[in-house]
Amino acid sequence: MSPQLMAHRGNSGLAPENTLAAFAKAVESGADWTELDVRLSADGEVVVMHDATVDRTTNGTGAVAELTLAELKKLDAGSWFGPDFSGERVPTLAEVIELVGRRIRLNVEIKSANNPLTVGKVIEALSAAGLLEQSMVCSFALEALLEARQLWPGGRIALISGRGQDLEIALRHGLPWFNVEYHAVDEALVRQAHEAGVKVSIWTMDEPQLWDYYAALGVDIICTSVPHLMPV
Repeated sequence: MSPQLMAHRGNSGLAPENTLAAFAKAVESGADWTELDVRLSADGEVVVMHDATVDRTTNGTGAVAELTLAELKKLDAGSWFGPDFSGERVPTLAEVIELVGRRIRLNVEIKSANNPLTVGKVIEALSAAGLLEQSMVCSFALEALLEARQLWPGGRIALISGRGQDLEIALRHGLPWFNVEYHAVDEALVRQAHEAGVKVSIWTMDEPQLWDYYAALGVDIICTSVPHLMPV
């Protein structure tokens, strides 16, 4: 079976990452999934942003956790990518759900794992929209994943890692998905995971010529910043 296609931060090859424009282009590219990163604003809103600060991807400065949603909404999150995206705003998780939640599956990465409210708010938002059962929640932070499992028993919860040997952590804690950096994957890892009932997603594989190689290894999802270039 061919791997499913996941867009990384939306179609971040064609639009500024983690913006509504990028998520719309992920749908247009035919991706099965889109990955997005979430943090809490100073006033507790779930906003979509990879970095801890807004400096790299907006015209503002400062920590996401120290800015209110109203302050974040004043920022230009698109001009850095290109003039066509001038005025693109930092979206909330709710806005992503409203725009594309019924057209593409959501893989929500918990970034502000040190904030005890983040996981619950993400699960609540997906559940309220009727999208929880078709979504994925992932994180590098094991504690966040264990909390997610308490709130969503049997849910699609994934440990993220850059190291293949961290599969052992997913196995030990009974996590059903292992999302691992693509260079760390080989046939033995995929076999070990699958024999234990764990599915494997790889990130961030942006080389179309390698699609068939990873498909042959049996990975379940390939996450890429250029879904429109993948031969699927």
